[in-house]
Amino acid sequence: MNNLTKRLLAGSAICALATAAAIAGNVPHFSITALHAGHVVNKTRAHTPGRQNLTYTFSVSTYIPASDLHKTVKLPDVYKFNSYSTICSSPKQKIKVVPKKTQYAKIGTYTETYSEGCSSGPTLFYGDTYKLTNPAGEGHNDYFVSSLIGRFKNSHGKYKGTLNLDFTVSIGN
Repeated sequence: MNNLTKRLLAGSAICALATAAAIAGNVPHFSITALHAGHVVNKTRAHTPGRQNLTYTFSVSTYIPASDLHKTVKLPDVYKFNSYSTICSSPKQKIKVVPKKTQYAKIGTYTETYSEGCSSGPTLFYGDTYKLTNPAGEGHNDYFVSSLIGRFKNSHGKYKGTLNLDFTVSIGN
C-alpha cells in the first residue's frame, strides 16, 4: 500500500466528519488535527450542538503485513484536540484503548511531538501501537477501539471531548 493510499484512507473519516458538521449550521465548533507520517493530513472543525460533553466516532482502516509478527508498529495516524482552533494549543488530553489485547495482537499507545511552526514550542499528538502476536491472523481483520479524551476551550466555553477511533486492521501476507 503506497503512502498516497494510506493518507487517503487516514483522512477519509475526518473528511466525512467535516462534511457532516458543515450541514449542522451556525453552531460553535471544536477542531481536531490528524497527522500521517509527520504531516498534517486534515484539520477539521466539528460543530458542537451547544453541549459541554462531546463524543464523535471515526472509523479507521489500516494494513499490517504479517511479516511484522512480534514487532510493535506505530499506526501511522496521530490525533489531538485543539483549543481555540489552533494546532499550537496544548489542551489536557489522554488516550486509552479497549481492549488492550485482541484476537491477533496487543494494542498500546504512544505520543509524538511536532512543532508545526508553533512559537510556543512543540505540541503533543496521540497514536496507537499494534503488535501482531498471533500468526493465524494472516488474511484476517482485527478490531479495536481507541479513545482520545480531552478538555479544550473555544470562544464559546470549555468542553470535554471524546474522539472514538474504531480501528479495522487488515493483516496481509
